[in-house]
Amino acid sequence: MSLIDSRVGVALRSLARLATAAVVESALPVEERMVLTGGRILAELALTAESIEELLGGITAALGVLVDGTSAGVSVLNDRNILQVLPGSFGAPTDVVAAAVVGRTEVATSTAEVFRSGRTMLSNHPDVEIPRFPEWYECFRVERLITLPMTVGGERLGVVHVANHPTAFTWSDARLAERLTPFIASAVAQVRQRLEMRQREELVVSIGRAAAAIASGRGFEELVDFLDEFRTVLSCVSTVVTFREDGHQIMVGDAKSVESATGFLAGIDAESSGLRSAMHRPELPREFGWVSIQVPIVVDGEVRATLALLRTPWLPFRRHERTAVRRMAETIALGWTTDQYLREQAETARMKERLRIADDIHDRLAQLLFAGKLSLQNLDESLAGQLQADHPACRDVRRALDLVERSDREVREVIRHLAATANPGHSLCDRLFTIVSEVEKQFGIEIKVDLPDGDRLPDLGPRPSTALLSAGREAMINAAKHAGPCRITVVLSSRVPDGVVLRVEDDGLGLRGAPPGYGLTSTRRKLTEQSALMVLRSVPDGGTAVIIEMPGRRRQLT
Repeated sequence: MSLIDSRVGVALRSLARLATAAVVESALPVEERMVLTGGRILAELALTAESIEELLGGITAALGVLVDGTSAGVSVLNDRNILQVLPGSFGAPTDVVAAAVVGRTEVATSTAEVFRSGRTMLSNHPDVEIPRFPEWYECFRVERLITLPMTVGGERLGVVHVANHPTAFTWSDARLAERLTPFIASAVAQVRQRLEMRQREELVVSIGRAAAAIASGRGFEELVDFLDEFRTVLSCVSTVVTFREDGHQIMVGDAKSVESATGFLAGIDAESSGLRSAMHRPELPREFGWVSIQVPIVVDGEVRATLALLRTPWLPFRRHERTAVRRMAETIALGWTTDQYLREQAETARMKERLRIADDIHDRLAQLLFAGKLSLQNLDESLAGQLQADHPACRDVRRALDLVERSDREVREVIRHLAATANPGHSLCDRLFTIVSEVEKQFGIEIKVDLPDGDRLPDLGPRPSTALLSAGREAMINAAKHAGPCRITVVLSSRVPDGVVLRVEDDGLGLRGAPPGYGLTSTRRKLTEQSALMVLRSVPDGGTAVIIEMPGRRRQLT
């Protein structure tokens, strides 16, 4: 059922109740019966209405029968000191109602004047007597108007409008409507409070689900789902997380279709350390209005990203909604920290497993190969005393012995590599120098290396260090394999404020427009997981430069 159908349904049920009351309570004067029954209807709606539109249906019916008005509307004060027309008012479309706002201090408006003075205003010619907003009277189809103050518990809540008596409204009509206004104010306050409490609960549940998933290690895997649920509860068009390091965005909803009108995406500041808000408040019927909010995501005291939300039509974020956005940002920051901790745990476990495998290979396979090598050496010596050196049996034994010796060397190299990469005691420079030596030996080339002192480099952490070195190895091997005869230079340096840059450059054939291979694509993906950036550039005099920027431990976006 649509919101309009719901509003009409409530109005029809209210009219039926009023007709029944006219018969059942016939001993009372008609006006008394109408006020009493209207109050009962509003009291019931205060407890049961599922939306403001549904409540407006009952208000329209009660006021319509009481003073013979054909439409009604309600304006309430929000926490930005703006009187906002509620959805369902005057039966107008949502986008029209959303644009109907009046500052509480504005002059020449019945809404602001009645709210300030607390006195009812009657106008049978509003386009002449209150001429400032003729377009609104036309849009809401208002020809005659009574505007009445709403007060709850001594506090001004807003105003209620009843419009379009068949003939001119009288002050008797106004005084009669005033008798129902306390019921209307109470119902509006209760329904808005109940809907706000429901939204608060939904926000708590949404943030709680995100926190629970984070605690179980699934937080970042399901981040899009959490953001979409959060966006829905806040009635927003889009939710975006923008990372400070590389500008990457996680986006849910549809912000791009309204970007030209809002500038929302372009206005996201991923480096801002405070809550920021922007809006366009509509001034004419159907004018497009919007409001956005941005909250920093802070990890270890540093802004890593920004959580931004966009809402259309224009409806300012209420205080509890802004608080919820801050809490979601804090939850994402917690997920960031937790995810990094889990990755580091997994890396530690992986290193321990590497050492265990290296030990097993050394203690079992390497010893078996050594024993086999000794057996073949003894057999070779024995055959040498009995057969000619070119005898097939001698050649087969020497071939088998050569394969075993090569296998033994390869196995010991695997053991050395496993132990080296699993041992965090080696500095980044030492590990890079080892890789350079391996590539030089494998391809028979010479690589020029420029390495700083290890103490001058920031702490990257085990996993980022491994990713950086793996990418460097891939770049060196690609240069050796594809660049032709060339000189290769490897430079490792610190980056302000707390990262490192690894540059692998050759003076060979260059990129030549070739698409990236699987190895390069895989390397880029692994670096992205560590929030690192890899750039390929053509060197002016020929050749290729691979530049890898890896953030330090405090800035890694894991």
